[in-house]
Amino acid sequence: MNRAPEPGPGARRHPRGNLKVALGAAFATFYLPLGIQMPYLPLWLQSRGLDPQEIGIAIAVPLVTRLFATPVLGFVSDHVGRPRATLTALAAMTVLTMGLLALARDPLVVFLVLGLIALSWHPSFALLDSYASRQARAGGADYGRSRQWGSGAFLVANVAGGLVITATGAGSVVLWMVLGQLSYLAVSLTLPELDAPPAPAPHERKRGPVPRALVLGVVAVALVQASHALLYAFASVHWRAEGWSLTTIGLLWATGVAAEIVLFRFGTRLMGRIGPYRLIVLGGVAALARFGVMMFDPPLALLFPLQLLHGFTFGATYLGMVEMVARGVAAHRSGAGQSLAAWTVNIFMSAATVASGPLWVAVGAKAFAVSAVLGVLGALVALLAGRRVGGDQPQRAGTGG
Repeated sequence: MNRAPEPGPGARRHPRGNLKVALGAAFATFYLPLGIQMPYLPLWLQSRGLDPQEIGIAIAVPLVTRLFATPVLGFVSDHVGRPRATLTALAAMTVLTMGLLALARDPLVVFLVLGLIALSWHPSFALLDSYASRQARAGGADYGRSRQWGSGAFLVANVAGGLVITATGAGSVVLWMVLGQLSYLAVSLTLPELDAPPAPAPHERKRGPVPRALVLGVVAVALVQASHALLYAFASVHWRAEGWSLTTIGLLWATGVAAEIVLFRFGTRLMGRIGPYRLIVLGGVAALARFGVMMFDPPLALLFPLQLLHGFTFGATYLGMVEMVARGVAAHRSGAGQSLAAWTVNIFMSAATVASGPLWVAVGAKAFAVSAVLGVLGALVALLAGRRVGGDQPQRAGTGG
């Protein structure tokens, strides 16, 4: 399953230092509009006159659209064979469709345009991961240290976006998203194109069965990531009901993102020692600890340390997944591999989110016990997957994720 680093034609045409800067900037500008969209798009929808039921539909449309768009665009990217050009084309399409959204007012038009945005924007998450992981395996960059800038930009957009939108009004939310996406489009043009990977060996040309260890590894990641569904849906509501201020709640979420950034910063070195499967195991064990305590409704003094575990429950499993797929899938199928892995995680997360409502209504914070169970199940599946690849031999730090 371990593959030798592929030749680095992209890195040869682009000085390594410049590539690191460009790739970090790509992640930062890509996640910038997401940091505005997630907390503030509902306010824009409300300013357009949509009622709560219509806002719910508007939020759900991209979630449904990405379930079929992500794997399809992954296969298309591999078929085209020009991953950077594909990213740039999708960025241009996203700018165009976001611009149309800024003009939309009728709810049906809003739903339609949000679906069109999801066709180009959401698949780009996995395709940018695929591009960055190939550059990492070529020795041109460190995936984790590049990806940290995405989390940092997301956090900045969350905080600064509130101040800016307070000053400019809820009607400006989509315009700020467009500006963020325009900056990503500009940065994507500075990224080097990757040369076509070496011709696959005859046995790789046939679409044989996907290695079982890789399937198990992706399922393990999906289980651990799905353990966050209850947290994302109800933590803020619960903390507000407990009497914590919005500032305190914002600091709790910021603590989690900060821990995620640290994990991305140093995670490659850790993964070089233990391998991606064991990194995913750490994420599952951290989820068991984090949500196992949260089911007892801990005081604020414990919530901040628990939020630090987000670096492992989210960051470690995400980093492990990208590297695991990069090692287990041939370069000419990298886009499809990362896209199908992301698609699987989205399926599990969507199912867990749907189930979180009835669970919360039934037992409140004790529902975090289910999150803890999902985490430990993910750890066990990752252990099993790691054993199937011969102990998951570590790879030299810096060559992979």
